[in-house]
Amino acid sequence: MPKMPDSDLAAILDAKIHNALGYQGGRLSQERLQAERYYKGEVFGNEIEGRSQVVSHDVAEAVDSMMPSLMRIFASGDQVVRFNPTGPEDEDAADQATDYVNWIWNQQNEGFANFYAWFKDALLKKTGAVKIWWDESEDITRETYQG
Repeated sequence: MPKMPDSDLAAILDAKIHNALGYQGGRLSQERLQAERYYKGEVFGNEIEGRSQVVSHDVAEAVDSMMPSLMRIFASGDQVVRFNPTGPEDEDAADQATDYVNWIWNQQNEGFANFYAWFKDALLKKTGAVKIWWDESEDITRETYQG
């Protein structure tokens, strides 16, 4: 397969980004803003003086009522992930990997809070995303003491 020139790839990616749902002012972006206004119980701006100014909080109640069930399903156990061994010789390694990844997720990365934010974004904004990466940089501090 011939290699595509970088300029062609850049043009294709640029078109995909601009056509993506939710890109800067698209329909999905407007729906997200409206859902957030409904969630916060903000006024619509078309209220008529002398009539009821009550704003329903149905969206907030619906989203907030789903959160405990989602959190119970995904974050209530000790194991968020489980590595399955491919053979009997892999059982110890799979158990160790399971323990390590769960410790990283729950202890070093506030897994419960990440799940909560992830699911709330998914319910409210129609897209939930979490970015996870491995940081191999080292923080080296040099200190000199005397006496």
